[in-house]
Amino acid sequence: MKEIMPESRKDSIHSLAEQAQIFCLHEDASLPPSHQAVLDLANKSKRLLAENELIVLCKKSGCDPQKLVELEKQLPNLIDKAKEDLLKKKPAITAPGGSLYPNDRAEACWRDCFHFARISIYGTAAGNVNITDKKGLEALRELYLLLEVPLEALIICLEQLQNRCGELLSQLGANKDEKLLRGCFQHLNEKITSFQSKNTNEDQEST
Repeated sequence: MKEIMPESRKDSIHSLAEQAQIFCLHEDASLPPSHQAVLDLANKSKRLLAENELIVLCKKSGCDPQKLVELEKQLPNLIDKAKEDLLKKKPAITAPGGSLYPNDRAEACWRDCFHFARISIYGTAAGNVNITDKKGLEALRELYLLLEVPLEALIICLEQLQNRCGELLSQLGANKDEKLLRGCFQHLNEKITSFQSKNTNEDQEST
């Protein structure tokens, strides 16, 4: 029988999910207002950038909008490959008893990888790897802790996705884009990895 979630826990999850807005470049004063508006609109819709939006952003960053268009087209396939990479490393992770079981937990992990890739592309097009908001990250950490998100699996999947996306841009000859994209992914990986040490410290303080 499926366990019924207490209303208080539902409320906490809902509140933290609203606060866990980790992207920040739409508020970056170093960017032109028109670029901030493009990023804000795309981020609010939780979607990839349109070609005309990439063209606008890349005028300042010097990245190649057409190469980023191709990356966005290939992203679903690249996420699938990153999933395969993770399952090769940890084949039992989606089986009963694994940290990505049942299927809705696995789907949430893949979905988060898409959103991390999405904002990494935003950062690449805008030319800035420091793409996260401190308060939003703290809310995300608390949300992941409450939901018992397997951080190790998420970090591995992000690393594989970083490599897959970077390799594609390298093959396309987009060296500047590749460097920025890898920087954005690395920034995210470092922030999520830091969740582990913070959670450990909190556990030790509570015992």
